[in-house]
Amino acid sequence: MKIKIEHLTKRFGNFTAVDDFSTTFEDGELIALLGPSGCGKSTMLNMLSGILPVTEGKIYFDDDDVTDVSPDKRGVGLVFQNYALYPHMTVLQNICFPLEIQKMPKEERIAKAKEMAKLVHVDEFLDRKPGQLSGGQQQRVAIARALVKKPRLLLLDEPLSNLDARLRLEMREEIRRIQQETGITTVFVTHDQEEAMSISDHIVLMKLGVKQQYAEPQELYNDPANNFVADFLGNPPINKIFGVAKGGNFELEDGSASFPFELCSKVAEGTKVTLGIRAESAYPVATAEEAAFVGEVSSTYAMGKEELGYIKIGNQEFRAYIASELGYKKGDAINVGFKDRGVFLFVTETGERVR
Repeated sequence: MKIKIEHLTKRFGNFTAVDDFSTTFEDGELIALLGPSGCGKSTMLNMLSGILPVTEGKIYFDDDDVTDVSPDKRGVGLVFQNYALYPHMTVLQNICFPLEIQKMPKEERIAKAKEMAKLVHVDEFLDRKPGQLSGGQQQRVAIARALVKKPRLLLLDEPLSNLDARLRLEMREEIRRIQQETGITTVFVTHDQEEAMSISDHIVLMKLGVKQQYAEPQELYNDPANNFVADFLGNPPINKIFGVAKGGNFELEDGSASFPFELCSKVAEGTKVTLGIRAESAYPVATAEEAAFVGEVSSTYAMGKEELGYIKIGNQEFRAYIASELGYKKGDAINVGFKDRGVFLFVTETGERVR
């Protein structure tokens, strides 16, 4: 099912949690709503589910306007952060419960629940209560309960945040497997960029209720719309060097260094700009003539075959991966080149990317 969102806004008094949000989620995709705490992603999910009323705008499921449709009539499956399983019921009873509400005959609902339990790999635990299960097993039961009623849309609200690191990794792979096997359109709320990057078809990155960019994971990383997107994605975080555009050069804020940078000619003279450099996009070159600029190695950290080097330019510093066999030491001069991908220029005041 395709989800179309038009100019969606949610206000709580004078506070705007989601601001004029428009996008389309394609049928059968897994979409991550990603962003820092308080960016509006859970509010978006709750408006999609019908739990929260919309202040302005429209929500369409395919061609159906569901903006004012109650949650029970939207055909949505919702999985919460805390699983919300019924502790006095067995796994089988928990999964059966939505079908019981629909007054499905007992034999039929048990058969459907067992089929769903098998899909999510909890069919061995049907007689256990939630308290007898691990966090990952409880999460699987919650997903099975959401899916058993064949929803048009599956919504997952921070479903992995209560799990330890190993279980998180396992469960995110399982969520992707289940989503692909069922083909159900799924919206997944997370603040974890690695989680979103690893399992999503598309990511919506939000900040303060506003959509910053909607794209495939790798496109967000390689072609960020603005400074916030570039900064939010990537580990280690993108390097930021602050300066001013002068005569087609990038000049550091204090004037301690300057070098030619073509994009600086595309903004007004004297504009404050930020150079964003991915750690893997700066590398040592043989001569100063080949280099974007000459820096100084301030420290290095061994990371197996490569070293993460801290390089000074003027009074600022950034990280770059350096092959350990090159043998750079603290205080060495280093000729730094830029790769075609992973180096961006932003207007400092607005965060807008210069292209």
